[in-house]
Amino acid sequence: MRRKGKVIAVEGSKATVCFEAGESCTKCEARNYCQTAGSTQSVIVENDIGASIGDEVYVEQTPGVGLAAASILFGIPVILALIGMILGSRWSEIRALLLAVVFFAAGLIIVKIVNNIIARRSAFLPRITEIVPREGS
Repeated sequence: MRRKGKVIAVEGSKATVCFEAGESCTKCEARNYCQTAGSTQSVIVENDIGASIGDEVYVEQTPGVGLAAASILFGIPVILALIGMILGSRWSEIRALLLAVVFFAAGLIIVKIVNNIIARRSAFLPRITEIVPREGS
């Protein structure tokens, strides 16, 4: 997906890009529940091409990264809860429920750690692919 935004901050090889809610946001059925509908959204991106504050840029996300991240973040707790439920069902329904809750909580802790690791890796960040030429340049 390619989006156009404006660089509002630069720190090292990362930039913060602000996106206006797009035309598709006004037609989206989830617009009433979305935090970004009708407002702006700021995203930290990889700035390999040296964009500066105030530059309009195009930002792209590598296909499949969002799906992989969602699978990790939602899948780990659910899978661990199922494992806990299966293990606990050997003894009783109460233990199955308790182990499912404990394993789910452990999954959330693991996801938090994995999320912190992923957030530091630039391979998962969107990238600035192009600086929009300023008018009159």
